[in-house]
Amino acid sequence: MNNCLLRRAGVWICVAACVLCGGCSSNSNKAITREPLTVLRNPQQSPAEREKAIDVAWQQALKNPEDMKSVRATFKDMTWSAQLPLEMRAKMYRYLASDPNPAAVADTQRMTRLMLPREPDRGMVAVLSQNAADKGWKDCIPALIRSYSRVTPKVPDRDRSEKLALVILSGETPLVQTVFEVFLDPPEEDPDSPADFKERTRADAYDVLGKLDTTGEYRKKLLEDPSLAASKSQIVELLRKALAELRVIPITGDELRWLQRLGDPKNTRNAEWWQQCAGIVAQLPPDKLEGLRLRHLEPIRVAATYQQDIFKRDRAQLLSDLAPTIAGRKTPQRSDEDQGLTKAAKEQFDGWQERYSWGDLVTMHVLDRGVRTKEFSERIFMYASMDREDKTTEYGGVILTLHNIGDGRATSNSPGDIVAWLFPPRPGQRQGDNEFVASEEMILQSDRALAQFHFHVQRVRNADVAGPSAADLAYSRRSGRACLVFTSIAADEMDVDYYQPDGIVVDLGTIVKK
Repeated sequence: MNNCLLRRAGVWICVAACVLCGGCSSNSNKAITREPLTVLRNPQQSPAEREKAIDVAWQQALKNPEDMKSVRATFKDMTWSAQLPLEMRAKMYRYLASDPNPAAVADTQRMTRLMLPREPDRGMVAVLSQNAADKGWKDCIPALIRSYSRVTPKVPDRDRSEKLALVILSGETPLVQTVFEVFLDPPEEDPDSPADFKERTRADAYDVLGKLDTTGEYRKKLLEDPSLAASKSQIVELLRKALAELRVIPITGDELRWLQRLGDPKNTRNAEWWQQCAGIVAQLPPDKLEGLRLRHLEPIRVAATYQQDIFKRDRAQLLSDLAPTIAGRKTPQRSDEDQGLTKAAKEQFDGWQERYSWGDLVTMHVLDRGVRTKEFSERIFMYASMDREDKTTEYGGVILTLHNIGDGRATSNSPGDIVAWLFPPRPGQRQGDNEFVASEEMILQSDRALAQFHFHVQRVRNADVAGPSAADLAYSRRSGRACLVFTSIAADEMDVDYYQPDGIVVDLGTIVKK
């Protein structure tokens, strides 16, 4: 109804314009009728004239099929252009999609598959998604999944047009199962797709599974189903091995890639780590296995190997140890709500007690103990000073034991000592003094890390941003990592905030330069 009203309004506007400017309008109409594609391609023409040229070009092509090839080619090229107004692009696409010729249908389907994962305009994504759903184009499911995997902070997941289209195209099959099937068996790539199309599709499908199956329970059931053919992919065997031996399943695509590196038999150090963790996990009672994630394994290994007093405690004992300890510390609360937390109370340890798993508490204990040693403090304050002097980026890195640094040659008589290892962003990745970007080198050195970290030290007194920003929390959720952020609150004092993928944030209190 609204479109009809708009069209009628457009007609009346044109009529009024003809009355006021008869000669000019007459010439314009003649040009549109004579050379509609020329008018359409001319950015100097008004949007109204170009939209009229779209209608005229298509109607003329319907009467003269010889013109259809050039009209479709022009419409396709211009529909791809994100610089053009959405109304023009949507109109051209709808005309293309209305062509009943079988070859044209296949061509538009292919165009839709290629556009969806790359299209930046949310309005155009909605047009593409709705058309695919309306026409029952199931071959667009992988492209819709890839588009849905992208982060869109201003659009809630429940309102994503890709998700609505996927639900329609899935029919009676649960959406999570549809996505899992694409993950297992991605389609062959189109000729114009990237070389690693299948792996990208698989990773994006796994990211969507993370949205639909936040705990991994559905994936566990599917993987435990003996009817699932292991020959589909080596990745099925890896996931089954992780479930059987480590009792974990990755939630996101980034976490899956992390698991793949840990499970690479060519990496002897990761293989040794896997065997050690598997032996420890096999000894854990059911209550300690509850909520176990990949990020917990190294803290649990460190506790079992070097800090038995932590490892032997149950969840209730770990809670009772940490609660009064943190309560007695200075814990500056973040007040800059625009960048992240909406309420400072979210950083308080007591506010999350019902949600902590045993693995979460072990991780916090191990990290809290590590960051308060003299050696760690000296290094972290040195890094913070370097960061403050560099105005092009925030600094960050990984927290790990001496034994796990690089090739292991840094190991001393105390391989369990916890240290920070700095990875400043590459020059081309630096986004300014208020953002940290994890480099590929850092990610590759994080396989056996306890956590990742970065700084908020732009000013000596920076307490208003003491804690993770929205982007920091999104990174933790996407990567599956436990993280720390160190915030300068005085010349020789920094606040330490812990956060993890499920949104839990705990202010562990301040540390002082020693």
